[in-house]
Amino acid sequence: MLWWLLLLTSFSFAETTSTDERVVGVFYFTPLFGHVHQSSVRTSASLTTIQCSHPLKVLESSKVQSGKDWAYVQVADHKGFVMKEFLSQKRPDCLQGKYPKFFDAVNLDLSELYYWGRLYDHYIQGETRVK
Repeated sequence: MLWWLLLLTSFSFAETTSTDERVVGVFYFTPLFGHVHQSSVRTSASLTTIQCSHPLKVLESSKVQSGKDWAYVQVADHKGFVMKEFLSQKRPDCLQGKYPKFFDAVNLDLSELYYWGRLYDHYIQGETRVK
């Protein structure tokens, strides 16, 4: 009877831990600051703050629908969403890399990184029609 109980619990545990996620590739974040979002909406909760040239694993899963403008990503232990327009296959040349002394002198703390990342999330880039 005991072996039957162990066998049954091992099958139920295997079901809850199985996943169909696979890594599509490693991409780099291109804006100065940003967030990994909880859902594929600009105003959704932030899971973590990231900065330019941070590597992200882009995931594919049949259980997660990301939409056409969003990528399902993993950063450390966080799995969430980033807009596809903010990703690049090549490591971008960022302000932090060009001017490391300046960037270090700015001395941003975590709450300021969060603020600037959220601001960039809401900033919509476009082209002007002014001639």
